[in-house]
Amino acid sequence: MPRVRSDDYETKSHAILDSAAALFAKEGYPSAKMQDIAKACGATKSMLYHYFPTKDDLLFAMLMEHLERVVHSVEDAIALHVPPRDKLQAMVQVYTQKSAQSRRRHMIAMQDVKYLPRAKQTPLIELQRTLTDRVAQLLREVNPNLPDDVYKPYTMMLVGLLNWTDMWYRPGGAMKPQELCDRLARLFLKGFLAEKG
Repeated sequence: MPRVRSDDYETKSHAILDSAAALFAKEGYPSAKMQDIAKACGATKSMLYHYFPTKDDLLFAMLMEHLERVVHSVEDAIALHVPPRDKLQAMVQVYTQKSAQSRRRHMIAMQDVKYLPRAKQTPLIELQRTLTDRVAQLLREVNPNLPDDVYKPYTMMLVGLLNWTDMWYRPGGAMKPQELCDRLARLFLKGFLAEKG
């Protein structure tokens, strides 16, 4: 059997993940069948199983890739050498862009982790925790004089706001993506900066 080049493998793997994301978003993870995923991406079932031995493996790979991309983007924004408020603006922008680029995967990440066995949930939950830790660290920079126990609730409010925006926002609508990011950042910042220690 000829050896598959790694870039060919990556290309086919991504095509499978994209087809699966569309199917999971439409049918729901529990209802989607591997044969339907194979059909959607133009592969045989045996080829699909070569890449992903089980449906759980496929979902895990999809969510791991998506969450790693979001975390890295957020970390890059936080590492910018700009004032904390500008970092927050950059973080909102990259978070919104990354989730919009893979809207289906983002929706699945919020809804379908629960279907995976605990061993596969754990690394995904760790990535989600890393994300919220990074956002909390940024909020501490933006408004450093608050009691320690309020940063986590504010982090969850901000991440929740960003996550659910992805559910209703349509980039082709009247509000363009940059305006959305600006408004989200201003809305959050005005309330958060008004908080006193």
